[in-house]
Amino acid sequence: MDRARTAAIPATHPETRPRTRTRRTVTWLGVAAALAVVGAVAPDASAATYRYDCRRLAGAGSYSSPKQLGNVTGRTVVAVDCPPLTSGLPYNHRYFAFTLTRAARVPSLVGATFRLNSAQSSAVNPSLSRGPVTWLHTSAGIWTRDQATGALNGRYLPLAPYPGGGVLPAGTYRVDMQKLRSPLSSLSTPWFNVVVSVS
Repeated sequence: MDRARTAAIPATHPETRPRTRTRRTVTWLGVAAALAVVGAVAPDASAATYRYDCRRLAGAGSYSSPKQLGNVTGRTVVAVDCPPLTSGLPYNHRYFAFTLTRAARVPSLVGATFRLNSAQSSAVNPSLSRGPVTWLHTSAGIWTRDQATGALNGRYLPLAPYPGGGVLPAGTYRVDMQKLRSPLSSLSTPWFNVVVSVS
């Protein structure tokens, strides 16, 4: 992905319709800033950026055994080349876990980058939970597009500033990456990257 062409946008999408209104203006700037740092597909080498092969992470990717991203406090962690999500349980979900040892700072986010194509036109949609409680639903997600083509290329949840104010507190969280579109319209997502960027 050409990071110079990536920008966050306040777009709604037919896959998920927002159920609540959130304060997103500052968050869009945070997403764009984090994307510039991450580089999404090929992040810059720096002391604060860690890039891992998604398929080699510990954990099965299930609800009870999520793939482990480790401590993400003050760093950017990118899990690259995650296999596509496909239709039907449990294949339309993949779970990841990360830990914050302090509250997130502005800007911070978690989400996925991807490149849709005619055969794999379903986006990857994140939600965030802690224990049995969902903290952020997919409807809180912010879409990003390639500015040159207009194609969707990512969806992110803001961790700081948190929707409605505040920031995500310290703790261990579970991210559920989901395929939401009906198999009648698309059987699969593309390969994707998971990005957690915490200031």
